[in-house]
Amino acid sequence: MKKIIGIIIVLMIMLTGCSNPKKGVDNTNTQSVDNTTYSNDSSNDSSNNPSDDKLTQPQSGNKSKNIKDDNSNIDSSLIDNIDTTKSPFEKGYYDYQGTISNNMEIEMSIYPLEKDIVGSYFYDSKRMEIKLKGKAGAKDIVLYEYNEAGENTGIFKGNMNTIDKIEGTWLSADGKQSYPFTLSLKSNIPGSEYGRRYALAISTKSDQDVENFVSEIQSYVINDNKEQLAERVKYPINVKIDGKVTEIQNKDDFIKNYNQIFHSSYKEAIGNAYTKYLFVNWQGIMFGEGAYNIWINEINSELMITAINN
Repeated sequence: MKKIIGIIIVLMIMLTGCSNPKKGVDNTNTQSVDNTTYSNDSSNDSSNNPSDDKLTQPQSGNKSKNIKDDNSNIDSSLIDNIDTTKSPFEKGYYDYQGTISNNMEIEMSIYPLEKDIVGSYFYDSKRMEIKLKGKAGAKDIVLYEYNEAGENTGIFKGNMNTIDKIEGTWLSADGKQSYPFTLSLKSNIPGSEYGRRYALAISTKSDQDVENFVSEIQSYVINDNKEQLAERVKYPINVKIDGKVTEIQNKDDFIKNYNQIFHSSYKEAIGNAYTKYLFVNWQGIMFGEGAYNIWINEINSELMITAINN
């Protein structure tokens, strides 16, 4: 009987001992799975988006940097082999007239400044000045154009036998567009200092002062502001009225004969004329088109109209 009771006690102890580890495994597994799952979800909610942002921004930045580096390499390769010591351009302004893609008319003015060629151009249809900088050799010339933010927007890659004519290809900054261009030399101002284009005729005014004055005159003509225009004329002045040379003595005389002086053809020519890259010599600055023009000089430190060829 005692043996039976002993056996029963042993069996009860063994059963009790086996049940505790099983419960412990269940608790451990449940806790472990729950904690792990929560931890992963929490990680996704709180750090994946910032992590993506951190990854995206550097990649985007690196890509942009690589593009700029690539463009820099391409750009430099166009001018690296140009021997600037053989450039035919001498000190002074060179003004060109031409086209891009055979139908987009442009005006360009360039200047050899140390080892570079600098300047600007504009489309006849828009007349907004675009800055240029590049290099020229004996036969090759490469000019990069820049917008107001200093970003490269295109490239003129040209060839020339003489400075009288430049031909080549205009390329967009990304290289996706290309058009032929041709430029013919329109005029040259030899020996002039850079930034002092009009100093040969006018000593105390800046280039911008001159071009602002011309723009003002053009505006007066377009809008028939007779009184304001009369204030800008040096009298007496010779004009043509009904085909005859007539001397205009004063402002009242000018206003009285205004419609005969600024007849439709003359008014159209002055209204359409360029107000940049103006021709200059010792006689003054010419503004206009062909035989229809106005000459400007400095009188007592003031810009004045000194000749009207109508």
